[in-house]
Amino acid sequence: MTSVMSRIVRLHLLARPAQQRGKIVPGGGGEIETGDWVATQATAEAAIGAELHLHEFQKEKSWRAGIITGWRWHESGKGRVVYRVRVDDSLRRVQKDGWPARGEQRHVWSESEGDP
Repeated sequence: MTSVMSRIVRLHLLARPAQQRGKIVPGGGGEIETGDWVATQATAEAAIGAELHLHEFQKEKSWRAGIITGWRWHESGKGRVVYRVRVDDSLRRVQKDGWPARGEQRHVWSESEGDP
């Protein structure tokens, strides 16, 4: 029996630009570090290599996008992570469905929904 690991192919986050001031910081080499997000270690690791999209509203085009190159625990120590992202705004897109009713994150997994 073969075990297939799922991975995140796109991670959509509600991140209103005005609320992100001072939270998104340059990381050098065309990369940024995002604000902090609730995530488990398994989710953060599954997101490496995935597209990251920051949205002002759930059903509107992302205002910032890129590829997740890594992550670290946020200093708060409250199960929050900071993603390191290579910016590529040509990836910006809309994610109309699948958002939780009151949530700030939408994960698109390779196993459950297919690669783009």
